[in-house]
Amino acid sequence: MNTQTNTFSVTDLRHKTSQILQKVQDSGIVFVVQHSKIKAAVVDPEYLDALQKAQEDYLDILEFDQTIDLPRISLEKHKHQKQAT
Repeated sequence: MNTQTNTFSVTDLRHKTSQILQKVQDSGIVFVVQHSKIKAAVVDPEYLDALQKAQEDYLDILEFDQTIDLPRISLEKHKHQKQAT
């Protein structure tokens, strides 16, 4: 991703909103700068959804990795214990 072609000033955002939103649709993301510093990123909703799903998957993996060494009980043993109560 070329951030130079995907970077716009706050003034650009005010005056060229439609063009910038089209750029978001075309490239997935644009950056908004103010005083030479990136202040915001405008992202395509589908791109944001994909990022959120990837983060959820990553957090699920981390949670699984933390519990992998915990003692386990088989489903059959669990069913047997539940029937006994």
